[in-house]
Amino acid sequence: MKDGEGMGRKQVWSFILSKLAAAGTLFTVFVIIIIKNKAGLYQISEAARLPYLWWLVYGYAVIYSILTELILFKFFPKAKVGIRMVVYGAGGFAPFAVVIFDPVYIAISGLIGSVCALFFYAADCLYGRTKIMSAAAALCIPAVLLVFAWGDFTETRQWREVWTDSSYEVSFAYFNGEKAVPIPIKKGETALLTYSWTMKNGGYGVRFTDVKQVPGDLPEKNKIRIRVPESGVASLVLTGDHAEGTFRMEWNAE
Repeated sequence: MKDGEGMGRKQVWSFILSKLAAAGTLFTVFVIIIIKNKAGLYQISEAARLPYLWWLVYGYAVIYSILTELILFKFFPKAKVGIRMVVYGAGGFAPFAVVIFDPVYIAISGLIGSVCALFFYAADCLYGRTKIMSAAAALCIPAVLLVFAWGDFTETRQWREVWTDSSYEVSFAYFNGEKAVPIPIKKGETALLTYSWTMKNGGYGVRFTDVKQVPGDLPEKNKIRIRVPESGVASLVLTGDHAEGTFRMEWNAE
């Protein structure tokens, strides 16, 4: 009896680990697709932080797979591989049929979802046959993903900052990631900020907290009115995508 129970527990753990391993493999594929040819540690980190990806892969996919296998085991213990593929494919199609209302987009998204679901099923079957690889993938892949999700992988080269009482300027030979820059105005005050980018290469952006946009005279000379909340410190976040250039900001307290 004890041996039987022990074997049962091992089978349950093997069952769960193979699905977690399949989920991690599918998550990794999604990350590769998202970053495409802009591969960098920061881009991987961005992809690993996407909450809907975690929910879709480690939430929906794993739960659906477990319930599917339990139902098939209970009511259709002799179900063939073809039946399982149909059920998994339907599971990949279902979420898009619920949240998308355009028939064309439902068909395209559902087809992609079905392919991903079948990939999950194939990976699950593979890991189910290799317990050591299954356990390693189930534990290591999410651990690595969490390191990327919570880590700071911003890369900069020749990052040079110049501060004055009413301005800030930074130049960089390479900037891939994001940098927070505090704005030296007092809590509760408002300030009018004018900022501009002078870029040679790459993508760039900026975001503020608690702000009100003021249209600028020219697109490259944006003006933002920002109010510092009583509970915190105002800051802006610069983002760069393999960028090279200069960012300058001036502020005038009101």
